[in-house]
Amino acid sequence: MTLIPLLLALVLAGCDPEGEGKGKVKYKPALLPVALTVGPDGVAVEGEASIVTPIGEFSIGAEYSLPPRDGSTIYVLLRDRKKGATGFDRVFKVQTGRDQLTVVVNGTTTIQVKDGQVLIDVTGGAVKKIQFKRVDQANVKEGGDSYWSSIGAKWSRGWDSSLYKPFVFTRWAYDDSTIDKWCGLGFVWFLLRLALTLVLLLVDLVLSSVFLLAQIAYLIFGSTGRNVVWGIAILLAVVTVIRRFLYY
Repeated sequence: MTLIPLLLALVLAGCDPEGEGKGKVKYKPALLPVALTVGPDGVAVEGEASIVTPIGEFSIGAEYSLPPRDGSTIYVLLRDRKKGATGFDRVFKVQTGRDQLTVVVNGTTTIQVKDGQVLIDVTGGAVKKIQFKRVDQANVKEGGDSYWSSIGAKWSRGWDSSLYKPFVFTRWAYDDSTIDKWCGLGFVWFLLRLALTLVLLLVDLVLSSVFLLAQIAYLIFGSTGRNVVWGIAILLAVVTVIRRFLYY
């Protein structure tokens, strides 16, 4: 019985006093009752499916126009650069109810919606769940949510424009889909790719460390800071190779 007043207080704390008559309240959960889940079989809608409308798949770089959008919807583009020859954008239209939204990826990373559209790169397979969170207007004015949202958006933009993505070579080399194929030859091919994966893992560890430092520099100093880190890394690599060559 002692929990009932506490639960009632929590519910009322999330209520928004809207309505025609005095005393009427309308509760708006922080998250929309829908999410996009990204898996091996594609993208699935979790929750209230009527809120999300699949628009279609479009080749990256191709010229295409999306249907007109009103103030109560946003477009979500899931970009997979490995699909097909040039990669594809899979487009969804999400009903927002005229609320300002941010996009929450895997429960932690928050991406801002800009001009009614948000682009999320799912190429690396790290993105598993995409949710939609209402933005408190008061927090936006005070710089609360908007500050962290802008940091998350800048971090994502940095990786999108980066020349290298973490462990991209390892992910490219590893493939276990041929283990039980071709009367045993598939297993041999898997072992060869596994050996290549282990070699490329060392390369990825070095590159990922350098590009992580470059990403942090981008977050603080912008593109100039990132370019400085890249330049220093390339210079050190060239000097190391020259010294090795002269030594031998």
